[in-house]
Amino acid sequence: MARWIGPSPEHDHIRALLAAAEVWRDRCLLEAGSVFSDASLWTPETMAELTGRLEVDPLDGQKASFYEKLEVQMKGAPPEVVQLATEVIWFALLFVWNEDMRPQTKRNRITLLWGWSGADPIDESIYLSDQTLGGAGRVGRGYLPRLSMESRFLMRVVGQWRALPADRRAELMGAESPWHFAEWLDAIEGAEQRQIRHMLLFFLFPDHFERSVTHSHKAQIVKTFRDRAPAIPAQVRTNGELDRALYVIRSALEHEHGTQEIDFYFPPLEPLWRGSSTPPPAPAPAPAEPDDTEAEPAVRHGPLNLILYGPPGTGKTFATIRRSVELCDGQANLSDEEIRNRFRALVGDANAQGRIEFTTFHESYSYEEFVEGLRPVTGESDRGTGAGFRLEPTDGVLMRIARRARAHRSEPYVLIIDEINRANVSKVLGELITVLEEDKRKDAPNEISVTLPYSSHRFTMPSNLFVLGTMNTADRSIALLDTALRRRFEFEEISPDPALLPERIDGMGVSPREVLRVMNERLEWLRDRDHRIGHAWLMNARTREDFDHAMRHKVIPLIAEYFHNEWEKVRAVLGNTGDFVARHPLDEPPGIEGMGEDRYRWSVREDFAPDAYEHLVWSGAAPAQVDRNEA
Repeated sequence: MARWIGPSPEHDHIRALLAAAEVWRDRCLLEAGSVFSDASLWTPETMAELTGRLEVDPLDGQKASFYEKLEVQMKGAPPEVVQLATEVIWFALLFVWNEDMRPQTKRNRITLLWGWSGADPIDESIYLSDQTLGGAGRVGRGYLPRLSMESRFLMRVVGQWRALPADRRAELMGAESPWHFAEWLDAIEGAEQRQIRHMLLFFLFPDHFERSVTHSHKAQIVKTFRDRAPAIPAQVRTNGELDRALYVIRSALEHEHGTQEIDFYFPPLEPLWRGSSTPPPAPAPAPAEPDDTEAEPAVRHGPLNLILYGPPGTGKTFATIRRSVELCDGQANLSDEEIRNRFRALVGDANAQGRIEFTTFHESYSYEEFVEGLRPVTGESDRGTGAGFRLEPTDGVLMRIARRARAHRSEPYVLIIDEINRANVSKVLGELITVLEEDKRKDAPNEISVTLPYSSHRFTMPSNLFVLGTMNTADRSIALLDTALRRRFEFEEISPDPALLPERIDGMGVSPREVLRVMNERLEWLRDRDHRIGHAWLMNARTREDFDHAMRHKVIPLIAEYFHNEWEKVRAVLGNTGDFVARHPLDEPPGIEGMGEDRYRWSVREDFAPDAYEHLVWSGAAPAQVDRNEA
């Protein structure tokens, strides 16, 4: 039972809160009615008009709070649309804990919104009492600044619910079917990214769903307590899978503790999954006014422009993915699997409102793809000209994410550019190389805007848009990058890390870590530090056969490429024996006798000697052993 939210009497308000949520369910979700009046507010027509108004930014990205923007959006709206907006915001704030927004602040805002409709005041409504507005849990960072998106998702859910056949709605709302409802909810576009998804499930089925709205929290709780429920599948990734696992874990913990009065956000459970022995502080009064201004600059988390550079196979691309997720979520120390799941949820494309964009530069990559360009369009134009072929300015990857970042300046947005040095970067960036600099961005001391050549729009780089790049130093030296570009980026080296390899592998007389370390020492001596071997080439090897396969088909060909097929140097890196690379003397063809020095045919062996890696590391093979490998 997830209804219990703490040992203090001041937490008893959960009963009033859940009672209000039931009223919303019965009157609004099931009947399209209203919480504060007898009108029919939650109808498809009214929700469609409200959604349309919320999708338009009337202030064009200007610095304004959500409520200031909402007031402009509601100008001229029918009373029922304004009243629906009030009830949507009421529901969206219902879950918010009183430390994030105190009841009086919620009440002031809700009554103000309702007043815009000209209807009778609702100040005395029991659904605006301190008990009802006390909140159920802490919301994730960014929930209040993205209240418009959360509100639109809520109406999308209700709209699709109302479109279901009556028997299907009855089936999903049955007492035995919370999991079926959750599956239906998760199939709605945007569910994975919206915190209100978790709130809905808690309000509708508080005996089955926890009062947690953060995917990473749920994942960490499951990871910590999964030993209490061995039946939980090995892979638990999606929100639905996490919710089912938490339900099973809660049942086991209630049995273990002999009570239903347990909560994952209070001792003794919270310190276990948070990794701290210090109990959380008791709830305290909230600040007088929470920060829900959408246009505030993002909290800084390191340099705005950063390039990770290093030899191939050092994990630079995944490092940028991890950092992008940590920037967006404000959390570190997530597992690799959690990072991949969150990245998939946060990444965007031309049609999705993602907070991360990912692109890869290449030799033919252009300004038109990255910033903006002209694209062929058919049909009637916006100016009323006839149908036919014409060229219109179209946003590139940078402009797409910059527009989103401008609309939500309190949140970090991230653009990842993989292999940034493979393109002509100065040509790709064009005039934006100036506004990329940190002190020339929006609201910076030396803010600069430029005119884009195709659309003629003025553009200023948002101050909350992080640009993360990767650069393969073996492909092109860092010193060859444009000096102006280098000045605008910070550079961080990602070196090979032998410690990420297994310490031991059966069948190898030396540690795989030592093999990588020794090869890289020789490569740095014979070539340079930019042409070392990254740990990623060998990370997936768990057996001697795996390691041999990676060496034969990945590592040795890469070393040969480094030395332009100078195989004597390749063999020197590998221990200067024939354990890995065989050398066969070539006979002089008839007619050219005596015209040159001895020549050899080189080939990577199909099978490596049992002690090949010992020879590689120690380089102490006896002459007889070396001769044995020449054949």
